[in-house]
Amino acid sequence: MHENRLARETSPYLLQHAHNPVDWYPWGEEAFEKARREDKPVFLSIGYSTCHWCHVMEHESFEDDATAKILNEHFVAIKVDREERPDIDAAYMNFVIAMNGNGGWPLNVFLTPAGKPILGGTYFPNRPRYGMPSFKEVLLAVNKRYKNEKEGVLAAADRIAETLQESVKKRFSSMEDAIDAAPVAAFNATFIDSFDYENGGTTGAPKFPISLEILFNLHQRKNVPESLLTLRRMSDGGIFDHLEGGFHRYSVDERWIVPHFEKMLYDNALLLEALSKAYLISSDGYFKEKAARTYEYLTTRMLSDAGFFAAQDADSEGVEGKYYVFRHDEIKNVVKHYDLFKKYYGISERGNFDGKNILVADSELIDRFTPGELEQVRADAELLREYRAKRVSPSTDTKVITAWNGLALSGISWFGVACDRPDAIDLAARIARRYIDTMISRGMVYRVAGKETIPGFLDDYAALASGLVDVHEVTKDVRFLGAAIKVASWAIDQFHDGEGHFAESGTRNERLFVVDNRVHDAVTPSGTSLIAWALFKLHAITARQHYLDLVEKVLKAHRATMLQRPTTLALLVQVLWSYLGNHHVITIPSNLATPGTMAALTKIPSVNRTIVVSPTTNNKITTCTGTTCQLASSVDEVKSILEQG
Repeated sequence: MHENRLARETSPYLLQHAHNPVDWYPWGEEAFEKARREDKPVFLSIGYSTCHWCHVMEHESFEDDATAKILNEHFVAIKVDREERPDIDAAYMNFVIAMNGNGGWPLNVFLTPAGKPILGGTYFPNRPRYGMPSFKEVLLAVNKRYKNEKEGVLAAADRIAETLQESVKKRFSSMEDAIDAAPVAAFNATFIDSFDYENGGTTGAPKFPISLEILFNLHQRKNVPESLLTLRRMSDGGIFDHLEGGFHRYSVDERWIVPHFEKMLYDNALLLEALSKAYLISSDGYFKEKAARTYEYLTTRMLSDAGFFAAQDADSEGVEGKYYVFRHDEIKNVVKHYDLFKKYYGISERGNFDGKNILVADSELIDRFTPGELEQVRADAELLREYRAKRVSPSTDTKVITAWNGLALSGISWFGVACDRPDAIDLAARIARRYIDTMISRGMVYRVAGKETIPGFLDDYAALASGLVDVHEVTKDVRFLGAAIKVASWAIDQFHDGEGHFAESGTRNERLFVVDNRVHDAVTPSGTSLIAWALFKLHAITARQHYLDLVEKVLKAHRATMLQRPTTLALLVQVLWSYLGNHHVITIPSNLATPGTMAALTKIPSVNRTIVVSPTTNNKITTCTGTTCQLASSVDEVKSILEQG
């Protein structure tokens, strides 16, 4: 069997392409040196292992001998896993979006031998369709232009690189003196204006989880009914896996029925935190149950000794969603109470996905079922889960990505305290210790566990620091606080410009033709928002002023951006709201910090608080909100103070 250089890599995505007839190179100097020596343009293809259209293009083009022949003769072909190298992905995605108005994956870009972009796009079909030329036609056209108009192509690439770098400098240059609540008001107005009051989430389709917006709403105790509605509609819908738990990546329709079937660690980590906090605030057992199902999914399907895996594929046996959907007669032959099960999950002969059924519930109709009937439905769901488990499962991307595991540390910690799950707190502590032992104690944060060739990026440092703070909060183990302080300090040293801006790549990362500083949240929070949140929480615990001073610089630097697109900077707006005197710091003296009292404090229905154990001894608990502090003699008094604020 043919084997290319990707066979020596560890990324599941790169290994998927290791037997293509294309002479793939991993990103590195060897590939670019070959391009310079042979005077060939570079074909850069970026994707990830659970990407459906990446699979399609591989099958259509990269496994095709005729296409591979063109690539091998006229280009140097490089494959990149975007989850390993988000810096490369961001740099060239910015170019494609600037040129074409949109982007996505697979991301395919033609470069000069110096790595500067010439032309780019996403999926290219193997024959002319969808209003696009075939991939072979694109290859031949680029090759012809490079050979015949090389001087003009190189000059244009230089101009493009300069323009992109200038746009980044402009984003870095903004700095305002004002720190006020205007971005918070803008967030709330924008959130309500775009809210879908029937289905939850934002109006229209496709529909993605809005976890960061929900989390801020729960912090500020505003837009809470809308946030709970969204979590309920999602958890009832087909975007939630009713048999194994966990959420798929997004819904292709506005009612959350038909998902894109990938399951991502970051989505489930953020939604676990949101569901746990929703339960803490509302006391609605529905959210506790869905949080538990999400935690169960993460720990049974995604957990390894090193941490949590990155993702599960949408496809199995080459078919999207095959693992997750059922013909109605399949269900009828498996379950014992078909009519009841059919009613509960909306099963039909016609189905809701290509003639098959995605399980969809409606929890608002639950009172139509007796407790005995609900138990029968649960028992039948277990039978169907066991039946489905015999199918070929979607593949799992086994990368353990630091940034996403940092988000998981926060989600699991909050689940543990909100839902009375000491096992979850123990797991969060175990994963945190693993990061301390394998990375932090060695003076470095890496992007992927076990892969020391890729230094961590800003979001890796920031999410890990934030997660470690949360593990410290639920365990009160100072080792985790010390590790968080250390990681945050490294992040400042490597990524901060001395003012209010953090770059996604730092002093230990490779320098590309353009350096990105993503401030807007995407499917994950931006590194800037995460580091600001980590620093704010560290200030709440340690009272070290330099943390708050740096948070203030970040807020000033990005005030204009928060005003323009507030819902795309939900976490940074949350930092702003907390900074403006809305965060509670509850300090309890060590003599009062009994397990019972600490448990009662964590059950107070408020998520915008930090609990600190003081080494002093006295008979009062101090609650500070902004610059105002009050004394309390009991947990009930603390609860009353928080309800007032």
